[in-house]
Amino acid sequence: MHGRHVGTVTALAAGTLLSACGNSSGPKSTASSLAAAHLDSLAIAASAAGNLDRYRLLTYPIAFLAENGTPASVSLSVDATSQTYQAAMVELVGQTAGPTPVPSDSIFVEFAWTGANVDQLVYAQVLVPDTIADFAVITDTASNVSLDSINALTAALVSANGKCRTFKLPLDNAAADDLLTGSTCTMWNMTGGFALYFTPDSALPNSAFVLTNQQLPGVRIILAQSNGGQDRIRELRAQLGVGLGARRTTLLSR
Repeated sequence: MHGRHVGTVTALAAGTLLSACGNSSGPKSTASSLAAAHLDSLAIAASAAGNLDRYRLLTYPIAFLAENGTPASVSLSVDATSQTYQAAMVELVGQTAGPTPVPSDSIFVEFAWTGANVDQLVYAQVLVPDTIADFAVITDTASNVSLDSINALTAALVSANGKCRTFKLPLDNAAADDLLTGSTCTMWNMTGGFALYFTPDSALPNSAFVLTNQQLPGVRIILAQSNGGQDRIRELRAQLGVGLGARRTTLLSR
């Protein structure tokens, strides 16, 4: 768990992805569903090898793709060199308690990856307007969670863009199940961006990852009331709030 109010950080646990966000009775495969199945196999292999950061962070692109989302091709600056990545967003939404639940607190997840086998992935959870809830960069099987500073962080909904189309994964993946089972999903146009600066090491020499604020494809997942999603998001917000007085920092210029 990490904590930083732009920076403040703790992690909302990743869950599982078998079925979700609606009913799937085996619709015809799409490019996104095939990509989800491939990333699912990578996640299962990572779990078996004990690479838990890679396993949990792959949950988000898997969930996005399994809902038939199409990632955007973006220019991501890595150590001041422009590189092409795939990027998308997920908003996780809790519901109020009671017989007639309504959507309530939420958290955004931004992620960008490169390579068919996800050679590198940059990830951030965002509590709007200015709190980063978790962060990491993974390169192959190595992960870096040592965040030095943040220069920009944005996440927002823009406009609804239709219903999700859920595909069942061919492999049992326990990482996204409590996010998606029994949940509902809609496609959204979202905006997001970040400028994250990590402390490099020998296994992960890249330190600066900058994605300019832009419109990105996203899915809005309303978590099932039965899995305690609302409580989890509220607990995360409370944990971040406790640490603001001691750990709040302003955005650091680069």
